[in-house]
Amino acid sequence: MSMTAAQILTAAQALPPQERETLCTKIAESLDAPLTPEEQAWADVAERRAEELRSGKVKGVAAEEVFAKARRRLGL
Repeated sequence: MSMTAAQILTAAQALPPQERETLCTKIAESLDAPLTPEEQAWADVAERRAEELRSGKVKGVAAEEVFAKARRRLGL
C-alpha cells in the first residue's frame, strides 16, 4: 500500500530537525538537473563544511568580523 503525500508529510514532520533537513535536501535535489562535476565538487565542499559546523568540529565566524578583517587588510 502506498502512502499519500499528506501521510508522508505527517511522517516527515515527526522526524528530528536534522533528518527533516536531509529529507528536504534530497527531495529538492531530485527536482534539479544533474550537477556538473564542478558543481558537485562545490556541493560536496559545502556539505562537508556544513556538517563540520553542525557537529561542532569547527566554529563559525560572524560576518561582521570577517568583513572587518577584510577591510583592515585592504586598508579601508
